[in-house]
Amino acid sequence: MSKVDSIKEHERARFAAGMPSSVSRDDIRDPADYRMLYVLGFSIAGAIVTNALVVLYFASFYPLG
Repeated sequence: MSKVDSIKEHERARFAAGMPSSVSRDDIRDPADYRMLYVLGFSIAGAIVTNALVVLYFASFYPLG
């Protein structure tokens, strides 16, 4: 058995054993995710406000007749 084969067998054994990973919850959360949510939230809110202003503008100048 060559050295490469023994390394592969060792990796398979580790995978099959289900060794616990050492990733903490803090490592998973990325601050950029929260910034993206803020950008999307303010973009949607801005679009709603802009559409409301356009509707109010045309409603106020609509000729009543």
